[in-house]
Amino acid sequence: MVRSLLFATLIAGSVVSASLAIVSKSTAQEPAPPVNLSAQVDGELASVWRRDQIKPAPRSSDAEFLRRVYLDTTGATPSREEAAAFSSDPDTNRREKLIDALTSDPRFGRYMADIWTSIIVGRGAGQLNASDLFAVWMARRINEGAGFDAIIREVLTASGNLADTPAIAVYFKEGEARDLRDVAGKLTRVFSGVQIQCAQCHKHPYEKWTQADFSGMTSYFIGVQARVNNDLRPGLATAVDSGENLKRINDAVKKRSTLNKEQLEKLETLLPFTKPKTLNGVTPASSDPTTWRKDLAKWFTAAGNTQTPRYVVNRLFAIAFGRGLHEPVDDFNSLTSPSHPQLLEALTADFVANGWDLRRLYRALLKSDAWQLSSSGRDAKAQPSHFAAYPVRPLGPESFIASLVAFGDAAELGSAVKVARNKVFDDLRAEAARFEKNKEEGKLPANERRYVYDLESVAKYEKWVAEMPDAWLLRRTAAARYARLATDDEMAESESFTLSIDQALAVMNGAFTNKISMMGGDSLLARIFKETNDPAGRIKALYLGVLCREPSEAELSRALDWVKAPARAPKIYEDLMFALLMTTEFATNH
Repeated sequence: MVRSLLFATLIAGSVVSASLAIVSKSTAQEPAPPVNLSAQVDGELASVWRRDQIKPAPRSSDAEFLRRVYLDTTGATPSREEAAAFSSDPDTNRREKLIDALTSDPRFGRYMADIWTSIIVGRGAGQLNASDLFAVWMARRINEGAGFDAIIREVLTASGNLADTPAIAVYFKEGEARDLRDVAGKLTRVFSGVQIQCAQCHKHPYEKWTQADFSGMTSYFIGVQARVNNDLRPGLATAVDSGENLKRINDAVKKRSTLNKEQLEKLETLLPFTKPKTLNGVTPASSDPTTWRKDLAKWFTAAGNTQTPRYVVNRLFAIAFGRGLHEPVDDFNSLTSPSHPQLLEALTADFVANGWDLRRLYRALLKSDAWQLSSSGRDAKAQPSHFAAYPVRPLGPESFIASLVAFGDAAELGSAVKVARNKVFDDLRAEAARFEKNKEEGKLPANERRYVYDLESVAKYEKWVAEMPDAWLLRRTAAARYARLATDDEMAESESFTLSIDQALAVMNGAFTNKISMMGGDSLLARIFKETNDPAGRIKALYLGVLCREPSEAELSRALDWVKAPARAPKIYEDLMFALLMTTEFATNH
C-alpha cells in the first residue's frame, strides 16, 4: 500500500505508552491548602539536613527565582515586560502570586504537555505529526483541570481515529501500528515506573517479574485493532476494541493439526497473550476482549494500587527539582529505595486525596523554600539527593528553543510558522482537486485509482493544530530536530538538551541563532537600540533580556571596552548577543 505523505507527517514519531493508575477523585469537599504541603516538603527535607549536618544554600535572588519559575511553569524565560512587572510589584508575597498566576496560565498546560508527551509518545518528526496532536489534547485536558488519573484512563482506553482522538497516537510509530508487546511494556513503565519489558523473553534478571507477568499485561491489549488505511489521503490511523485477534487465534487452535510449521510457530508465539492478568494476579470478569482495556484501566485506578500515583508524584517532583525522591524516576525496583520515603508517601496520599491534581501539587512544590534555594552556595557535603540547593541542569529541548526564538521578530517568525503550517493542508487540498480533475478526465494512474481523499479529516487535523500558538508549534518542531541529534545507540531520542557535539554545532551554526542575534525587524536587539543610545544601557538591557539579570561590574566594563569602536556598531552588539546565547548560563536552568 502506498503511504500518504501527509499521514506519514502527521503520524511520524508516535512512540507509545500509558498506564497504571490509582484512586479517582477524592470525596473531600475542601482540599488542604497547598501551602501546608509546601511546609511538609520543607520539614521533611530539613529533617534530613539536620541528620546529615547539611547546610542548605541561601534563598535564591529575585533574578534567579524569576527566570527559574518561568522556565519551570511555561517552558520559556520571561519577557522583559514580565520581568519588569515582577520587579515593580511591591507585594511581599509576589513570589507566591506569580506561581499562582503562572500555574493557572494556559502555557502551564502546554509545558506539562511537552514533558509528558515526550515521555508517553515521543516528539515525532516533521512539521506536523501525531505527537503534536497528542500534545494539544494533553494540554487541553491539563488546562481544563482534569485529574491525571482520568488522563491515564483516557489514554489507556482511547478508541477511534487520530483526527477525532489524538490519544490513540500511543499505538503508532512512524506511520505504522506498534507491536502490542511494546505498548504494554512501555505503558507500564511510563505510568507506573515498573519495568516489566525485561521479562518479555525470560524472567526478569533481578526482579520477581516473569514472562507470565509480561504476557498477562500484554494480553489486555490483544483486543486492540490498530491499523493505518493508506487508501485514504491523509492516511487514517484507527485503534478500536475488537475480538478479531482473539478469534483468529482460537480458530487456529481448533485447526492446529492442519497448520504448517511456520503457522504453528506463530500460534505458539501468540497463545501466551490470550490470558490477561494484572501484576497482582487479577483477571477480567468477562471473556470478551473488547472490555479488557477498560478492566485494566479500572485496576490501574483502583484505590489499592498505590504504585501509579507514587510514580506520578515522583515524576512531578523530578520535573520541579531536577531529580526524583526515587531514582531512577521510572524504575521502582527491589534494589532501589526513595531518598525521603516518608515525604514521597505523604505527597502521594495528598495527591490522591485531592483528585490527582497536577497543578495543585506542582504549585505546592514551587512554593516550598527548598525549591526556591539558590543554585550557588551548595554545601560541599551535600549530595544531589539532599535537595539542599537548586540543581544546575540543561534546558529541555522545547525550553531551549522557546527561550531562543523569543528574541527574534515575533511577527516574522509567526508568519513563517503559519505558512509552513498551512502548506501541508493547502497542498493536500490542491492534490485532491487535481485527483478529482484527473479522475473526471480518465487520466488517473492505475496505482492511484483506489485513493479516497478525506477532506473532512483534514479539517479536523487543522482544528487541532489551530489550538497551537505559533510559538508552541515552532518550539515543538525545532525541539524534535534537536532531540534527535542526541539519540543513543538504540535510536532513543534524548529527553533533554544535553549539549552534545551535534547539538552544540547545530546551535552555533543554526539559522535560528544567527538570525535571532541580528538587528533586523522587531528583534530584541532592534528594540533595545530604539530605546536607548547609551552603550551601558544597551549592554544592561541585553543582559536582562538574554540572561534575566544585569551584568556584573566586571562584565559591564569588559563589554563597554568591547563596544567602544562606533564604526562596528551595531555589529559588535550582535556579536555580544551571540556570545551570551552561547553561554552555559543561557543553556541551563539554575
